[in-house]
Order: sequence, then C-alpha cells, then structure tokens
Amino acid sequence: MQIPIDLERGLHWARTATGRSAAALRRLFLEAGSLTAVLSMGPGEAARATGLAESIFAVLLGPSDGPRIAEDRRRLEAVEGRVITWFDDEYPPLLREVPDPPAVLFARGKPLSGRPAVAVVGSRAASRPGLEVARRLGSGLGRAGVAVISGFARGIDSAAHEGAIEASAETVAVLGCGLDVSYPRENEKLLPRLLHVGTAVSEFPPGTPPRPYNFPVRNRILAGMSLMTVVVEAREKSGSLITARLALEYGRDVGAVPGSVLNPASSGSNALLKDGAILVRDEKDVLSEIGAPGAARAGEPARTDQIPPGLDEDAVLLYRCLDPLEQKDADALVIETRLPAARLAAALVSLELEGLVQALPGAVFVRRQEKS
Repeated sequence: MQIPIDLERGLHWARTATGRSAAALRRLFLEAGSLTAVLSMGPGEAARATGLAESIFAVLLGPSDGPRIAEDRRRLEAVEGRVITWFDDEYPPLLREVPDPPAVLFARGKPLSGRPAVAVVGSRAASRPGLEVARRLGSGLGRAGVAVISGFARGIDSAAHEGAIEASAETVAVLGCGLDVSYPRENEKLLPRLLHVGTAVSEFPPGTPPRPYNFPVRNRILAGMSLMTVVVEAREKSGSLITARLALEYGRDVGAVPGSVLNPASSGSNALLKDGAILVRDEKDVLSEIGAPGAARAGEPARTDQIPPGLDEDAVLLYRCLDPLEQKDADALVIETRLPAARLAAALVSLELEGLVQALPGAVFVRRQEKS
C-alpha cells in the first residue's frame, strides 16, 4: 500500500532531522511557511531559501528508506498512532517557540487541545507526601482547565497523571521511547486510562527503546509545551532539574514544592527555591502565576474566550494567540500564527483599531484586558 507523502515524509524526518539537520529543517519551515511549499521544494531550492548547504537537504528532502518507513508505519498503526508535523494545528504552539523543537511528533490518544499547560515533574523514588502533592496538583490544575504535562515515569510523573485522570482532565505523557514501546512496565495499566482523557507523545520513531540519553532530550518537549514547570521532589542531580533549567532558558516560569531539609529527595527542589523559583503549595499558586486564558481558579468553570464579531480570519487567529498577561513580540507571533510578516502586521493594525490589542514598549503586544 502506498504511504501518503506527508506521513512518509514525517516518518523520514523523525529519523533524519537531528542536530544540524533539525535546525536546518526548522529554518526551512519558517522560510517556506507551509508543508505544501516544503514538500514541493528540491534540495537546491531549499538551500537557496535558507542559505544553508544543499547536502543537508539532499537527505531531508531526498528519498526515504522504503522498508524502514513501511515498518515504522506498521508499528504506528498497530497502536493507532499518528504523525503531527510542525504545520499541523495540533502541534503545540508554545513548542514552536523553543530553539530546537522536534520537526514531528508521534501521538496517540486524544487530540492535543492547545489549552494552557503546566509540567509537573519530580523524583522516580518519591516520598509518600511528594506523591500526594503531585496527585493533588494534577487534579487541581486539571479541574481548572489546565493540561497537565509529565514524563510518564514512575513516582511523581505517574502521580501527576493520575490526579489529572481522576479529574477527567487533559494530561499529556511525553515519552522517552517509541509510542509502541511499553515503558515503564508498571505503567501498563495507567496508559489506557491516560489515553482515554489525554495523549501520549514522542519525537522518537516507533520501536525506539528507552535509552538513557533519550530522557534528557525529551525533557525539552516537557518544558517547551508548558507555561510553567513545577518540580515536586528532586535530588541535587536529577533529570527534573534539567527540565527546570530548560524552562528557564525558554523564558518560562519554574516553580518548586518545598520539602524537608532532612529529605535528600527534596534537596534539588529546595535549591530551586533558594535560587528564586516560585513557591508552589497547591494549584492556586500555579494558577496565579501563569494567568493563562481559560485557566479558571479551582472550583470555577474554565473561561471560554469570546471572539469579537467582525474580525477577518487573520485577526481572529492573532487574537487567539494574544494574552492579557503574556507579552509577545512579532517574531513569536509569526511563529505561533504562521502568518507572513505582512499579514501579521495588517492583523495587528486591525486589532489595534478595534481596541483589542495594546502595543507596549519594546515592540511587544498584549491583548487588552476585558472590561468587567
């Protein structure tokens, strides 16, 4: 059976777009503006559009390994998985803004909603109080309309997912292996429950085993998808601290739950607090910091944005990306909306004339606060 070109190319990119090639492909995405435009380019045209070496695009845009791609597709279909490319609406908007986003994601379960997201991470060998805090955070954030992101590891990650599942809320597991690989084994019963309300995602091709170096790599997706990363329990040398460091590099908030100074499992998270991380005691501390559209306080229904009437398609798209509390510059908005610069500028003018957007010093923009 013939593999559709976008699926074939997505599987091919997952195996070839690493290191310099990944950066080159992202550059091409930004220049081309659409998947159709990318797929219509040859290596020479892509090199001219980006100013990069043609040899890189000879691999990225060249023929794929037919038997390997067919096997990848078989594995993906066996778990009802799908490919999400950079240009798909389902691709997380915040992830597009990081310096090294994956060209494609593999996903199974519910479609990613794009709602405000918070990562809750921590120790695999967590204490009982730590597990309870993570579960309550997952549940409280989920009830407030926030997607709960974590790494599906044992310990804190699993507890955060469990809390969101209890609240019948969206939760996203970012895996360090292929979608069709069962890891960790003790979470085999957790996965179907998670997929019932949420999504499992991975940048690794189907069949990829859980190699140790995959997990620091996948941590950038955890941090990149999230408005805030909350560390519940972490030792001084912990993968959770890698996620927190990445979040800071991406300009995102980092929070930490305080723990006993006598508990080595809290030494890393307590150090984050000493260095200025946001103190997190419950979901209310998180919600007050992220100020995310649609993130209601606990016990309140999630807010649904009302689109003002009379706006054209570009202005509506831009309006949805703007936020009253989060400042965004034109470059971030181009990436998030995928509008060409000229159309973005026209949409900004339209929203300013309607009094719906405010330009602030430093050439950044926010949505005007709604009057109560």
